Amino acid sequence: MTHAVSTDSGRRPDEQPFLLSKTRAGAARGDARPSKPAPSATLADDPLLQEFPRIQAGSAFIETAAGRLGDTSAFSVLALRPDSASGGEPTPASSRKLLSYRIKAAQIVAQVADDEGGFWGLMAAETLCCVLPGRDQASGVAAAKKVQSRLSALDGQSFTIGIAAFPCLRYTPADVIHNAGKALNHAAFFGPGGRACFDAVSLNISGDSHYDAGEIDIAIAEYRNALRLDARNVNVLNSLGVCFGVRQEYDKALTAFSAAAKVDPQEVLALYNAGLVHLLREDKETALKFWLQAAPHGQEVFELHFQIGRCLLETHQADKALAYAQQAVALRPESGPAQRLLGDALLAQRSSDQAIAPYKTALRITPNDAAALSGLARCYELRNENLEIAISFCRQSVEIAPENGRTHLRLGRLLAKTEQLEEALQAFRQAETHGEDARGLIHSVEERLIEKAS
Repeated sequence: MTHAVSTDSGRRPDEQPFLLSKTRAGAARGDARPSKPAPSATLADDPLLQEFPRIQAGSAFIETAAGRLGDTSAFSVLALRPDSASGGEPTPASSRKLLSYRIKAAQIVAQVADDEGGFWGLMAAETLCCVLPGRDQASGVAAAKKVQSRLSALDGQSFTIGIAAFPCLRYTPADVIHNAGKALNHAAFFGPGGRACFDAVSLNISGDSHYDAGEIDIAIAEYRNALRLDARNVNVLNSLGVCFGVRQEYDKALTAFSAAAKVDPQEVLALYNAGLVHLLREDKETALKFWLQAAPHGQEVFELHFQIGRCLLETHQADKALAYAQQAVALRPESGPAQRLLGDALLAQRSSDQAIAPYKTALRITPNDAAALSGLARCYELRNENLEIAISFCRQSVEIAPENGRTHLRLGRLLAKTEQLEEALQAFRQAETHGEDARGLIHSVEERLIEKAS
């Protein structure tokens, strides 16, 4: 796992998502993504089964294979599927061509299975499976190389292969067959023609898939098994911590993030996520400590700079917050919350002239951002210009976020400045109700109203 992503792409960056990185098993070959298998018919009407009517498919194959392997002390499994270059909708011509490749590939797999004393079938649509009783992983790899060597003669079509072996942990024979499918998904990260053996990375990828599907319990089980194969895998430790974090099991989450940081003190995502747990526990000081520790190693992590900037600003360290807000905007200029944070940091340093631009950008991206509307209005107030527009912005911000005391406070100031004292008094009282100290302003307006009445 190398690339940081939010665990919830639907959330705004200022809603404090954990960061889960996505596995890039083929990082040494570039940011290769799994190639998509070509679309096909369901197993029930797969034309390949018409060519091989005695071959079983799907769960029936896996059940039969597991039964045949019941007394076998060791075996290996190969899972193969054709790579699709385009990943687009098939045409009749392309479907016929692919079927021809699959039939030839099945003939090759059948021959290798016969040579090696094994058997084969269809694990799933487009996925051929070859089971080799009595063969360990090394023998499985050798057989996979033999298959791929023969498949290379099929001009214009490559195949990806995953290999799994029994025994492994406490997996049953049926589990190991499924593990070959996980290794196949792992191999896909290496690009067309890839090959991979089932390992912690395979489980990491599988865990990510279940996590994305909202199957947190299954993801946790996959990550835990991955750690049984590789206890020092920082990416898996971080992913496990994220699962516990989203379930609000914060002690378990911190244990996982701490273990990742012990293996690699520069593991940015684990440090970031540990800080986020402390923030969720309302321990802002400890959160900031973790984030500042991660900052030198996470120059490209948007969320890290955003959260540091916001935390510093909220603790009245606007001078320090500004640099992090600027970096957040540089990393993600189309982030409305980041633009607003930059405006807030500039405004906190009385740089209202400079704050106007990021506030306007924030509102272009998110027109109903109450805080940005309020901030822009404050800039106009400090510059003593566009006061009617500023009042309009403040009214909008109050409508959008009536529970925010600061929006009421800024509205009150503008109303008082334009001699709309009755409304200003109401706004200040609302500000006081929602946590702002507006007592002095309330008293001042009340005195002005008395003076005006007399």
